[in-house]
Amino acid sequence: MAELSPFSIDPWMPIIHRMERGFACFGILLNCILLSMIVHRSPSEIGVYKYLMMYITIFELFFGGLEIITVPQFHTMGSQFFVFIVPEIIEMSDFVLQISAMIYCGSFANSLAIFAVLFAYRYQVLSGNTSWTSLNLRNAMFWGTVPLFVGLFWTVSTRIFLGRNTFFDIALSRDPSLAKFQNIRFGFIGSFFYPQLADGTKVINWDSFIGMAFSTCILFGSEYLMLFYAVKSYLLTKTLMQSACSAIYKKLQWQLFYALVSQTFIPILLMQVPMSAIFVSIFFDMSTPTLGHIQTFTISIYLATDALPTMFIIKPYRDKIIYRIQCIASIFKAVLPGQSRTNSSVVEMSSRHIS
Repeated sequence: MAELSPFSIDPWMPIIHRMERGFACFGILLNCILLSMIVHRSPSEIGVYKYLMMYITIFELFFGGLEIITVPQFHTMGSQFFVFIVPEIIEMSDFVLQISAMIYCGSFANSLAIFAVLFAYRYQVLSGNTSWTSLNLRNAMFWGTVPLFVGLFWTVSTRIFLGRNTFFDIALSRDPSLAKFQNIRFGFIGSFFYPQLADGTKVINWDSFIGMAFSTCILFGSEYLMLFYAVKSYLLTKTLMQSACSAIYKKLQWQLFYALVSQTFIPILLMQVPMSAIFVSIFFDMSTPTLGHIQTFTISIYLATDALPTMFIIKPYRDKIIYRIQCIASIFKAVLPGQSRTNSSVVEMSSRHIS
């Protein structure tokens, strides 16, 4: 039976949840700003790629909103990995809670697939394959639905193989760290590789192995495609520098490439690396609650920071942001000295009145 650590982080969880919501709100603000700039400030040379940038920005707005409403809680211990959706802000039925848990897990997979699609599209643009990059219904359906199908596949597989079962109910009744979930309603997705039966015998939960195998394939498959098309895009971008294209176009292509690399590095570092660590640790029956807490927190940091590379690397967006910052700074400079003069006048008049 698992024991609660005297250094349990549970007393701090309400504060951590507020911080996660704060990060998600900040990310929504940044993505709203970025979406406005993509729509109104994108140079014509970006072409159809503009719509894919809008696509990922809108998705991150949705993911951030889902994070704020649900505030998922990850539980890791031994060979257990559970995702709980607890209705803290909006009252939800059991059905809606379970659907929310599935959508959240599907959004996680979708966010990984989107970046692989973006690199694949960048490669097609740089290689001049206009049949796959021109703006038409077929291309829009293909590039837009691939991440959705990946997310749907992840969602269905988790629903079939990682749903609530008798092994989880045993863990819920025995594990003190899960006691807070015993008398409340929640949505649930999770795996338990080596559950212990009532007589103390450990068995292999093959459903969990199958479900996590699907998740692992999506996780590493998306990483492979990202790396494959990132390298090919880099090589083509270097070749483009020797072409007769304008200097502005060449510089823009490098900016788009570096922005995409930076934007992709954030979810790899903050989502894929912690999730891979969880997968390995539960396979060897040696996971700890710390890993689950890290994963929940890093997802919210990802939502808060992923828009920044695009905003500050692509020059038209960066120039607009700097201009707005300078305008705000000039307003403060104009207002604050005025306040100082007003305060000085008041003090001087008071002194004269007293004397």
